[in-house]
Amino acid sequence: MGPVTITSDLGVKDFYVAALKGAIISNGSNAPIIDITHSIKPFDIKEAAFTAGRAFRYFPKGSIHIVHVNATDGNNKLLLAVVEGHYFLTFDNGFLSLAFEQPPTHTYQVNDELLENSSLLFEDAIGKTVNLLLKEFNPTDFAHPVIETVNYRLLQPIISQGSVRGTVLHIDSFGNAIVNIPHAMFKQFTDGKQFTVMANVGSTRVISKKYSDVEEGDMVCLFNASGFLEIAINKGRAENLLGLKIDSPVLVMID
Repeated sequence: MGPVTITSDLGVKDFYVAALKGAIISNGSNAPIIDITHSIKPFDIKEAAFTAGRAFRYFPKGSIHIVHVNATDGNNKLLLAVVEGHYFLTFDNGFLSLAFEQPPTHTYQVNDELLENSSLLFEDAIGKTVNLLLKEFNPTDFAHPVIETVNYRLLQPIISQGSVRGTVLHIDSFGNAIVNIPHAMFKQFTDGKQFTVMANVGSTRVISKKYSDVEEGDMVCLFNASGFLEIAINKGRAENLLGLKIDSPVLVMID
């Protein structure tokens, strides 16, 4: 069994993350606990889905990923999903429908007896569930399969004659805008033709390899480690200088 990771909107000022980790350890875990981030915007399952959905493949199969975001809208359910050999422990708030290319086919609801006496943080139930997995219990030993969970759909790129309309999925800590246009789609659409990428007040006709391919302060487009189109400013913030935000449109037009 791999390590335990935590992605949350709990922040680092209060005791909440410590309580969660303490519950995991108190229930018998000696697995390493790795913080992915605790800076997800409060209740923002889209940001959590983008972050955890990109990060998990860097960990070994068998890892347990706790996504503790927007517990308030979790329908008082603790869900366990198996995705590509990884375990995801989260709430029934739509996260699972947004984080992966395809919704998980193996999803379970943790049985009520594990949720007894757990606070609003669900820390004790999470600690018990993590340790059952670490002891190699099967999910069906402490949870039951579910088919219907809260389901949302992300906006998809719209392809029309001569253009692809994408939207900004995520703004990272550098102010770079990640767009929902994957490299394979872009390559197939442009097919060696001249193109223009238009992002609000900025535009470029070049896909770069690195940020420093352009002068400081200039707009740069590249494909990031996740394979998505990224709009950036070399040593600047595209979010501010180009006026980009989540769901802002980005156009790729054939010249």
